[in-house]
Amino acid sequence: MAEPSQGTIYGINGPVIKVHGQHAFKMREMVLVGEEGLIGEVIRVLDKETIIQVYENTTGLKPRGPVVSTGKPLTIKLGPGIIGSIFDGIERPLTRIAENTGAFIRRGSTMDNLDRDRLWNVKVLAKAGDMVKSGAVVAEVQETESVLHKVMVPPGIQGEVVEAVVSGQYNISQTIVTVKEGKEIYNLTLVQEWPVREARPYRKRLPLNIPLVTGQRVIDTMFPIAKGGTAAIPGGFGTGKTLTQHQLAKWSNADIIVYVGCGERGNEMTDVL
Repeated sequence: MAEPSQGTIYGINGPVIKVHGQHAFKMREMVLVGEEGLIGEVIRVLDKETIIQVYENTTGLKPRGPVVSTGKPLTIKLGPGIIGSIFDGIERPLTRIAENTGAFIRRGSTMDNLDRDRLWNVKVLAKAGDMVKSGAVVAEVQETESVLHKVMVPPGIQGEVVEAVVSGQYNISQTIVTVKEGKEIYNLTLVQEWPVREARPYRKRLPLNIPLVTGQRVIDTMFPIAKGGTAAIPGGFGTGKTLTQHQLAKWSNADIIVYVGCGERGNEMTDVL
């Protein structure tokens, strides 16, 4: 395995730092900055310097501090346990971090976003000898009363199932299905890692022909929204944009609500939670 790329800080401007010299950093690569290992992302690569965006408070960083690559882009983990959780912008579990460090997150705090010890009731659908390809459902987990989590073969993998466990209780780290493609062996668990800046693949787009009932008569009558569609709420200060979002989150005919808040809307999110 190749040694991770390393560099040193020579410039700091708020959340943006500069790393001097020619290094093997790649665009969008995740790096660990400073002695505390702050999470950052490479946003520009030049001949003699690399520009990095740090996603934590950079107070206290000093020139000549270390910058170490992780060898992979900024990624998140997808699997059972996401529903009902509260994360920050880089998918750190805020509730669990608060239990360990208090209400204020210490710089460099890291924790698995999904509970590795929790056991899930897994219904295994694949069996030895099955031929599978990307997107094939190999297992199911009843994550909540209304959400059935389907475990699929990750993109770029296909082949023969050489081993599958029996249905039962497993955590997210245990292998559920083993797939063989030529000489390659893939051990599939309940979790997939995925780069945040890369869109998930799809086979085809479905037509938007089912209305999303929001519970707000003015929207459902004058500006109906389709399931799978997109809507925006433009407006000035104090015109009700956030309040409308709250109403949609509370009353829409949807099983899963993903509420993303930034700035002012992040502060007001406690009203919904």
